[in-house]
Amino acid sequence: MSPSILKSFSSDQTLRDQFASELTHPGPFKRVKVFHDSPPSSDADSVGTAAGASSCASGDNPETLPRQDLRLDADRALGPDDHHSGLMIADQRPPPANSEASPPPTPDLVADEEFRFLPGSTKLRRLLERSDRIIVCPGVFDGFSARVAMSVGFEGLYMTGAGTTASRLGMPDLAVAQLHDMREQAEMICNLDPFGPPVIADMDAGYGGPIVIARAVQQYARAGVAGFHIEDQILSKRCGHLAGKEVVPTAEFLTRTRGYDECVARLRAARDLGADVGILEGFETKEQAARAVRDLAPWPLLLNAIENGASPLISVQEAQEMGFRIMIFSLAALATAYVGMKAMFEKLKEEGVTGVPKHVTPKKLFEVVGLDHAREVDEAAGGAAFSKV
Repeated sequence: MSPSILKSFSSDQTLRDQFASELTHPGPFKRVKVFHDSPPSSDADSVGTAAGASSCASGDNPETLPRQDLRLDADRALGPDDHHSGLMIADQRPPPANSEASPPPTPDLVADEEFRFLPGSTKLRRLLERSDRIIVCPGVFDGFSARVAMSVGFEGLYMTGAGTTASRLGMPDLAVAQLHDMREQAEMICNLDPFGPPVIADMDAGYGGPIVIARAVQQYARAGVAGFHIEDQILSKRCGHLAGKEVVPTAEFLTRTRGYDECVARLRAARDLGADVGILEGFETKEQAARAVRDLAPWPLLLNAIENGASPLISVQEAQEMGFRIMIFSLAALATAYVGMKAMFEKLKEEGVTGVPKHVTPKKLFEVVGLDHAREVDEAAGGAAFSKV
């Protein structure tokens, strides 16, 4: 069993003013991304085994501003008082003093035009503030799986580290993927649709010590990630649903820990340091999962659903009734992709045909990955090269 946390940025006006004075690259428009808190240090990683903790974060205060790139406050990011693990997400500058407050979230939030133009971090926070239903995030691992998930209409996406490692590197989830692998994949997925659903991304155990973790936090935020979690396993980590995991000690999060009580204790410590959401991994029964929600209420928890993994499978409806606020399905897309591709390859080898359904044409596949939008952009620029595609 292991815990994780989500962490949000503070509303530090002094820092906001400082960042605002360091703007560069004026231009058309772009969502502003600003850090307002410290990244986790290596002695406070989260999400691992018998007990651990991870986090996701989201920003505040939506506003469309002139294009601005803001520098990370390195001193704040690596301050001496940072002894916790957390997710850090890009934040926004607050709206002008004379602007009206944003309307409260509604059940129809995702369909709201204003919501569509918010940055991913703010979307994630708005979704968390809404209490009528759980946020379901399917696990995606590449551009195609992300496009398919978006076409179905999910409110959020989760970029799985295991799936990214398998699809990008063809390797198991054993700390093989490095920061550049994960950041590049996350940036590509986050920018497939700038107005699409917020993306929560796996950041494994942080890829190194405090300085490397701070760099990872900055790169994830600039990539457009809305939230991410960091684990409490040692750097030679493995998938949370494999046996033999080690976590870092309690003092430095470099010791092995096991058991529900220790797991909840770590989550409470992370919560008290400002994490937005907790993640409980490896629960043994449904009752234990429900108990964690009660024990940590009203702090929101995220549930990681792994089919055929170490924990019993919980449906979306069950998770919502228990009180979970976010639910991710880390390996669902990867598992079904394996089943489908293997069946097709076996049919091709044995029968000499693939058996692809007639409605799955090349054009259909290209439409999934943005053919219509690309054609619209070309035509809007006066082109006609793809008008008959």
